Amino acid sequence: MKHTVATHGDRLDRIIYAYYGTLDVMNEVMMANVHLMKKTILDDGDKVYLPDIETATPEEKGVSLW
Repeated sequence: MKHTVATHGDRLDRIIYAYYGTLDVMNEVMMANVHLMKKTILDDGDKVYLPDIETATPEEKGVSLW
């Protein structure tokens, strides 16, 4: 499990989206970070654990000529 250290003003949802590219994993990440559940804005030095979660890679939509 990886982790990151928050800086003042960070929000958990923004960290999750930046790392995973989706908020669909919010529940799993929250379970790994119960110490942050009551915080809206994180403090300097708050450790955010990022569990290994496989996310579906979005299909690339492009133009195909044939």
